Amino acid sequence: MSRLDRARNGPGTPEDGEAVGHRMRAAGMTVLPVPRIATGDPQVLRRAVADRSGPVLCTGLMDGWRARHAWSPTELRGRHGERRVTALVDLPPTGVLFPQDQQLYEKELSFAAFVDTMLAATPSTPCYLAYRRAHEFFDPADFDFDSLVPPDGRHGTDTRVWIGSAGTRSMLHSDLKDNLFCQVWGKKDVTLLAWQDSRAAYPFPDNLVNSQVDLGTPDLKRFPLLGRARFHHVRMGPGDLLYIPRGWWHDIRSRTASVSINHWFGEPLGLAQYLRLLAVLGPGYWKSTARDFVVHGLLRREESTRFFFSPASTGKRLYDALRSGNFSQGNDPSTTRQL
Repeated sequence: MSRLDRARNGPGTPEDGEAVGHRMRAAGMTVLPVPRIATGDPQVLRRAVADRSGPVLCTGLMDGWRARHAWSPTELRGRHGERRVTALVDLPPTGVLFPQDQQLYEKELSFAAFVDTMLAATPSTPCYLAYRRAHEFFDPADFDFDSLVPPDGRHGTDTRVWIGSAGTRSMLHSDLKDNLFCQVWGKKDVTLLAWQDSRAAYPFPDNLVNSQVDLGTPDLKRFPLLGRARFHHVRMGPGDLLYIPRGWWHDIRSRTASVSINHWFGEPLGLAQYLRLLAVLGPGYWKSTARDFVVHGLLRREESTRFFFSPASTGKRLYDALRSGNFSQGNDPSTTRQL
């Protein structure tokens, strides 16, 4: 076994899934397991999607994918080593926001050099090649989402790949569409919170899809609603597929070097759902939304990118919705700025 492949079994992060779950429970939070289903039948997944009652982890649905053996670092390095990529390097190991604008972490290098950097990185200086459209980088024959959730002909889909070191973190956030998150190689931990408990996620006043909470260091004095909500947690390994219903908040952390792919599909949450959430969050959120409506909508001033792949602010999205009727335009994965 090569050094590249041994990294799969390398050490986890200081705040790995077990530590995060332990800290959450020790702080008085409720953390439940995600239901697991061993099946090769896509109908089981489709029923879960139709019910949209909560997350489900399926094993067996990816068994026939070529990606399962073709996407190890050794194979990827050999097939794509000369390709130039732009990755995020020397990322902060703690905190919810980037200390600097996201562009300051970007570095252009060959894919082979990125793989070497990824495997040498420590959890204190993680690196990520993330949010890349799968079909632009890999052979579409390596994976197959259409047989799992056939396109409905009305709503667009988007498929992305995520390749990174131990210690990479996609902090608690919410997506507009249903999501199939698939672990191809390595290990990740995912913690989830239902959309109806969004108040307990404490969204940023200027961005309703990103949480102010770091689940690795839960602070119930500052965020008391954390103690009243029910979280779910799952550890994912190669071949695991996690269905995340639209709107569900999720925190994703890599325990080892990791290769993942996800697929957004179906009808997105719309303006009405976000206006209802905005209404219950209170005046501080209304003021922030109004400010960004003017500054980033009417005045068209550029927004900072200190979130992980920053979506547009709530105010800018409301501005877009009133002009185009599409509230998801500013947070649609198919239109967000690409590295």
